[in-house]
Amino acid sequence: MSMFEFADETYSSAPDPDYGDKSMRIKLGRLLHKGLTFRHEYDMGSTTELTLKVVGERSGAKRASGIELLARNDAPVLTCTACKNAEAAYVCSDCQYDESGWLCESCAEEHECGEEMLLPVVNSPRVGVCDYSG
Repeated sequence: MSMFEFADETYSSAPDPDYGDKSMRIKLGRLLHKGLTFRHEYDMGSTTELTLKVVGERSGAKRASGIELLARNDAPVLTCTACKNAEAAYVCSDCQYDESGWLCESCAEEHECGEEMLLPVVNSPRVGVCDYSG
């Protein structure tokens, strides 16, 4: 399940008319335009929330297949929550929920939960969620 929110309109994979949700079965070309900022939530239950911005449009001939989306995720720089000095290389799949599980190489070796609980930090909004490791 997922949903997109544009200003005051919500488009959902499981729309609820009582809440004013609309179906996601709409052509994105009708909604997206340069400069638009909107929200996307997906995998309800272990929800990942993203804020997205349309920064431009591709120039050139239109493809017969329609719109093609190009996206890039700028990786955040995450600091080790143990030593507060180095960049995090791992996340503890247990400790991340109290925001203390981001660990550099050195601190990961000494982490009390053990190596089996550590996941690599990857460039994804899902890093560490549901054991996602890229």
